[in-house]
Amino acid sequence: MNTLDSFKHLVFSLLQQFKKRNEKQLRRLKDSFLNEATLKTSKLYFEIAVIAYVLSKISSKPRLIGREYQSELLRIEKSLTEFASGVGKYDDATLLRLLKNVEEDVNALERIDQRFFRDLVSKGRIKLAATMYAQGVSLGVASEISGIEKQEIQEYAGNTMMFDRMKEEVSIGERIKKARKMLGE
Repeated sequence: MNTLDSFKHLVFSLLQQFKKRNEKQLRRLKDSFLNEATLKTSKLYFEIAVIAYVLSKISSKPRLIGREYQSELLRIEKSLTEFASGVGKYDDATLLRLLKNVEEDVNALERIDQRFFRDLVSKGRIKLAATMYAQGVSLGVASEISGIEKQEIQEYAGNTMMFDRMKEEVSIGERIKKARKMLGE
């Protein structure tokens, strides 16, 4: 399977798992997209990882998958379908704009149910940026990809003790392998 086919498969899996409200698979997909974002230093993969995280949070909340939110959930599905259908047809900038529609639909859902201290998308961005940083990505790269200020990433990582929970430490040898892979060597 080539890179584009693999990417399409992951994106359509994201859509299918959200339709099933499968929280665990959505979290696994978030991890896959975040790993690719790290390897490719890709804003697109990072933003998809954020959306996967957000959709997993929505799927984990019984009150949000109830009947009263069906029209908002269907709107999210529709925007996610449009995004998935654009993979292979559009460039990254256009795909990011389509992904922004999914984000706006999530924000519309949150306006109805305002129980979150911070909106889910913003929370997802900072959490995943801090995760990248804790896994060994430079603070500058994590900030650049996520659009989150360096200090905010450091504060979040420090306040959550994220470094203490990271299972995988990336050795310098492994970082060199990843860098070579990104450079196509």
